Amino acid sequence: IDGANFSIRYDYESNSIKAFSRKKPLDLNNNLRGAWEWSQRLNENLVQDVLGNTLILFGEWLCSHTIVYPDDKYQNAYFYDVWDTEMEKYLSQDKVKDIVERLGLNYVPVFYEGEFVSWEHLKQFVGRTDFGGECGEGIVVKNMTRLNDPNTRLPFYTKIVADKFAEKKSVKK
Repeated sequence: IDGANFSIRYDYESNSIKAFSRKKPLDLNNNLRGAWEWSQRLNENLVQDVLGNTLILFGEWLCSHTIVYPDDKYQNAYFYDVWDTEMEKYLSQDKVKDIVERLGLNYVPVFYEGEFVSWEHLKQFVGRTDFGGECGEGIVVKNMTRLNDPNTRLPFYTKIVADKFAEKKSVKK
C-alpha cells in the first residue's frame, strides 16, 4: 500500500488514543492528512480494552501519494504489525490479525501465506494490487521463523518493490 506510516496506541496517563507518523506524534496541527482525526473517532474504550497500555498497532494511512487508488480506499488505515512495549517484541501475524479484527479495522491485503517456495514465486505478486488502481508498489515478505530474532543481520522481513518504484542511485566513477 503506497501511503504513509501510521501507528496508534492507548495511553493510560492521558486516557486517550495516541497516533503517530513514522517519526512524530500526531495532533490537530500535525495530522498526517487526516490520520489523527480518524484515530480520534475510534471507539476509545474498545482500543483501551484490546491494546491496553503496552501494544502499538502499526499500519499504513492511505492518502494521495504516487499510486492512484479508488476513492473509497483513501482516508483509512490498513494495519500489519503490533509491537508489545512491555515484552519488547512483535506479535505473530495471527495475533495481529486477531487484534485488527477485534478493533473492527482493516488488515493489509495478503497475497500468499505459507512456506517459502522461491524468490521467483514471490516476484509474481510484485506490482499486484487488491485495492483497484493500476498497480501495487510492491510486497513485504515476512519470515515468521525470524520474528524477534536478535541477529539483525538476518531480518525477518524484506520489501520488494516494482521496478518503477525502485530507488535509483547514480554511481560516481
